[in-house]
Amino acid sequence: PLLAKKQLLLKVIENNVPKPFEYKWKVLNRGSVAETRDMIRGQIIDDDYPEKKEKTDFIGGHEVECYIIKDGIVVARDSIDVLIKEGEEDE
Repeated sequence: PLLAKKQLLLKVIENNVPKPFEYKWKVLNRGSVAETRDMIRGQIIDDDYPEKKEKTDFIGGHEVECYIIKDGIVVARDSIDVLIKEGEEDE
């Protein structure tokens, strides 16, 4: 698990899809804290970069997905589960 109050850099390391293509990202927050704060998210974002910055704002399970879209079709997808536990912010 990761500690809360941290910065994450999620990055596509390898991709063999011929250009042109676009990236899209989805962050899904799960658990009671996400529900209480009304921060489930889960929408696919037009964020056409091979990396995404996120913060570990609250504890619980989260899932991040990255899609590669070519000619309007999803040709690649990957995801990572992120578990965040309570922790202290760096000083």
